[in-house]
Amino acid sequence: MAEKKHLDRLKAGVASWNHWRKAQPEVRPDLSQADFSAADLKGIDLSEADLVGATFAKATLSGADLRGADLRGADLSGARLDGVNLSRSTIDLSTRYDGVTGCQIGVNGLYSPSTDSAALMRLDPPGNSMQGANAEAVVESLRQARKLHTFSVILAGIAMLFIVIKPKTITLPYLAGSFKFDDFSYAFLATILSAALLSQVVSFIDSALQGARYLNDRRAAMLVGHFPWLLSKYESDPANKRQSRVLRFFMIFHPLIYLYFFVQWSALAIGDWDSVIRHYQQMPIIFGEYLLPVVYVILIRICLHLFRLSEGFQKPILFDAETERSRRTDMERLTEAIERQSALTAELVDVLKKREGKS
Repeated sequence: MAEKKHLDRLKAGVASWNHWRKAQPEVRPDLSQADFSAADLKGIDLSEADLVGATFAKATLSGADLRGADLRGADLSGARLDGVNLSRSTIDLSTRYDGVTGCQIGVNGLYSPSTDSAALMRLDPPGNSMQGANAEAVVESLRQARKLHTFSVILAGIAMLFIVIKPKTITLPYLAGSFKFDDFSYAFLATILSAALLSQVVSFIDSALQGARYLNDRRAAMLVGHFPWLLSKYESDPANKRQSRVLRFFMIFHPLIYLYFFVQWSALAIGDWDSVIRHYQQMPIIFGEYLLPVVYVILIRICLHLFRLSEGFQKPILFDAETERSRRTDMERLTEAIERQSALTAELVDVLKKREGKS
């Protein structure tokens, strides 16, 4: 719970609060669980403050300083955050920030364009989680998802050949020989295989999306953001975003093509439902008329889930510019230290060589 003396300080007004923060910069304000709904906190200094579970729904935080603030579990829904400084502040999965203005929502946090700062997901996930800040693991999950999805699309492409070329049978190889399929049996088999493949795609892309939420540096953002797969590629341009959405829809719902083989379209066009049902019941597939509806319901649910997951990637993966500059500074210091150590080592080697030469 928030400390009463800190709340009383804040109730005296933003100007009084900021004056107190400047006078006592060593004090870390505890405003956890406090309710500031619809409050006007424009320009307030909340740097390094404990704001865990605090409520800022529809509050005005324009120009506020939130550097290093702990926003885990905070409610920022509908808040005005234009000009806010979010550098080094942290959020978690329970932080709410839907409907905020002045900030861009990313996969892994919030970004303020005017201050080039970001509030990112806390690095330590729950103890029962296997997630973490590992860009290579995210890319590997996307790679596996893309591979399985490509195989499912190939199955749909073969079905398209049945529709266009209309062969009586098609031969598919397997380890000990080959199988011949007619259009009905192939479409039924492809429907089942697509359901199995896309369920695995869902698992891998969900793992990738969960892992992407914990990424927090430029390298990781670039590595995952540039992965060449339409289902996980973020488009910032509105026109490209619309085009991407349409293409993703067709790429994900490609198993719908198999319906072509199970419906008598000529009878359906004239409303002859008896012929449509009779055609369905007479399919040359054992138990096909019973299994097909179940498989298709499962398949459509999988496709819907996959589409929602792909929408989750239609946000940028963020990094905080100030934190990146600090990282570069640390690396520069480390490089300088290594160079100094190397120079000292070289001097020592020269001294030893000279001594050996004299002896």
